[in-house]
Amino acid sequence: MDKKKQLTKHLDKNILRFFIVLFLLSTPVFAYRYMKNKTCKEVVFTTDADSYRQDELIKFMDNTDQAESWQWDFGDSTEVATIKNPLHVYKAPGEYNVSLMVNGFCQLTRVVNIDEKLIIRDPSKIPVFNIPETITVGESLVIKDLTPNATVWEWRFGETSSVNSKKRTAEYTYETPGLKTISLIVNHDEMHINEKQITVLPKVEINDDLNQIRGTGRRLGDGLPLRPPSHTIRTDNPPATTTTETVEEAPPKIAPNISNSNFKNKLMLVAKNQIGAGAFIDYFCGNLNTNIIVNNKEISFLVFCEKIKNKNLKIRDLEIHNDPNTNCITTVTIKHRMIIF
Repeated sequence: MDKKKQLTKHLDKNILRFFIVLFLLSTPVFAYRYMKNKTCKEVVFTTDADSYRQDELIKFMDNTDQAESWQWDFGDSTEVATIKNPLHVYKAPGEYNVSLMVNGFCQLTRVVNIDEKLIIRDPSKIPVFNIPETITVGESLVIKDLTPNATVWEWRFGETSSVNSKKRTAEYTYETPGLKTISLIVNHDEMHINEKQITVLPKVEINDDLNQIRGTGRRLGDGLPLRPPSHTIRTDNPPATTTTETVEEAPPKIAPNISNSNFKNKLMLVAKNQIGAGAFIDYFCGNLNTNIIVNNKEISFLVFCEKIKNKNLKIRDLEIHNDPNTNCITTVTIKHRMIIF
């Protein structure tokens, strides 16, 4: 009996020691979890502005209570900052995940959008040229650049996406009617492109009364006497009635419908260099040089298509604006980020 009591007493001591050790080991774990859950809910950081652009200085400010250490990851592969209120500059537009870790374990992540750098154009660097208001299909248009110190020229006349002339004096003949945009870039300075619009009128076909005499069904050379031309007025017997011919104008061109999502998908194909800007020509009613708004900046649709080729294009928002009468696209508003391969 004494041996059984001693064994029982020994086991009771071992069990007690086990629970004491277990308690001591688990206490720091529970304390860590408690502090982590409590502190992480209170991590707060702000910035000194509501909107940001590339190359602008941004101040990040931590407002976390009882913060003793900081690790700022700005999401652009730059070094981690370890001060409370760091300054940072983003060199490219886009979306960045900014993470702040406080006290070594409590973390908060926010998305910061960086827009393209605001570019202020110098009026003295914008190309100078003059064009007429209208021209007719088949008629030769000659334009001379008047920009001082210009040595390189890129003329586009709005019917194709390629450069149409690289001379100071450009000559072009339109093949299709409509509103066209003529653009000029000098000295490879795309930022100071100049664009002007010209109305291309359809070629008028005129019937020659001398080739066919109306009402007889006979032509010259039939050997029959000709009646007086229809515009001749006989003074002895004036005609009782006068026939007035009217030329019917062609109805306005109606563009096909395209949704915002389908337009976006086509732009992605342009970025992958699988299609060109010409795939959009019907939606713009032939005017691929229509100005669009990209990241709050105005740019020609043709130039935009050239810029996004072979780029990793990420479109965040896109909206098409159409003419209510013709359904032609008048402009497109796009917000995107782009990464060069």
